[in-house]
Amino acid sequence: MESWIVIAMCGLYVCLEAFAAYILHKFHLVKSEGIRKFIHIATSFLIFPVIYGIKEPELRYVGPLFFVFFNAIASYGGMGKIIGLSEEKRHIGLVVYPLSVLFLVFLYNKGYMSAESVSSGVMIMGLGDGMAALVGTKWGKHKYKVLKVGEKSVEGTFSMFMASFLVVYAISPGGVVISLFVALFSSLVENISPSGVDNATVPILSSLLLEVLCRL
Repeated sequence: MESWIVIAMCGLYVCLEAFAAYILHKFHLVKSEGIRKFIHIATSFLIFPVIYGIKEPELRYVGPLFFVFFNAIASYGGMGKIIGLSEEKRHIGLVVYPLSVLFLVFLYNKGYMSAESVSSGVMIMGLGDGMAALVGTKWGKHKYKVLKVGEKSVEGTFSMFMASFLVVYAISPGGVVISLFVALFSSLVENISPSGVDNATVPILSSLLLEVLCRL
């Protein structure tokens, strides 16, 4: 399949994702944080067509660069309110996330990192962190704090650990032990990273750790 066709399909996916977020917001089906995490999780799946579907290295930057500028304009220009992204203090994470993906794609293009490591890191952030927030918000009863970076819940952290383990085990060739280790590491990094900053620390550090472990 031609790379531009893949990019066009990704663009259509993003449009459908934005429309779904708009419907959720307009009919008050989900609160702002739920919409944010819906977008967070849904967008993370785009790493697969970017890495595996686009053959020209330079074209792999198109998607992440688009989201860097679009998220910045949508967040700080007020467009995000149309789909329910009303918490301005959380906007920085929407910009940091695609920047971290852009960096990981750069490492992949240069041959420093495998497709599996990049995909795992992005999905850990998307699915793992997304599930942690959703589960923690709805069912998190056992609260705790680490390094004063914000309140967490045991239920949310466990959800991230399990989602991260399943992601790494399904994508990478590392096996059970490496998957468990990376999942534990990513959960720890998420716990000690300030809000928004975790959108960079979790995917980048998890990907780097997985790459190192798989090369040993």
